[in-house]
Amino acid sequence: MRFLVIEDEPGLAIQIAELLKSWPSVVDVVQTLQDAREVIASFDYDLMVVDRTLPDGDALSLLPAMRSSVSRPAVVMLTAHDATGDIVDALDVGADDYLTKPFEPEELLARIRAVLRRPKTPAFSEVSLGNLRLEIGTHNVTIQNRIVILRHHESLLLEALLLRRNRVVTREFLMSAIYGVDDSVESNTLEAQLSRLRKRLSDSGADVEIRSVRGVGYLIRTVSA
Repeated sequence: MRFLVIEDEPGLAIQIAELLKSWPSVVDVVQTLQDAREVIASFDYDLMVVDRTLPDGDALSLLPAMRSSVSRPAVVMLTAHDATGDIVDALDVGADDYLTKPFEPEELLARIRAVLRRPKTPAFSEVSLGNLRLEIGTHNVTIQNRIVILRHHESLLLEALLLRRNRVVTREFLMSAIYGVDDSVESNTLEAQLSRLRKRLSDSGADVEIRSVRGVGYLIRTVSA
């Protein structure tokens, strides 16, 4: 999963980002409407936690276009204003929930869990290949019906590959799928993550392989394919 925090108070943005790490996810953080529009155009998000009042405008302006999007993220709006009219406006425009500042971290987490449980389109509950299965969202992995524990980035890599199984996935796409926009990543980090994932799948008896396609990227397929 990929989450976006749009919050211009640096300390609060960091706090929210840390809370979101309760889920297996990539978390991006931006502080302005302009930056938000840029990353929303580049990535599909499962959840956005949005401060309504930003230095360059009202964040409600982001929501109408998302309401009709196939990959519409869940949206939890944050604001210092608790007027009924403000809440109604946000919900009518497309927010899934609305929380006033200051708030307790546990309440924000509960509201996020609630909006993430709501179905959206498209909704994949599980993706499989051979004897390997991955639950989307929870990132629970089973091989031959046995649970396999993967590291955070390994599970994100596996999801990105399985959703495009039997197709070549570029290195650039995989990098964007598992790292945030502000992450500092060394050039060989992706290859190291893939190497660990390959070994973990092999050691667990998976009948799939992750192949390198020279100069293009990677693909996952069954060994017999």
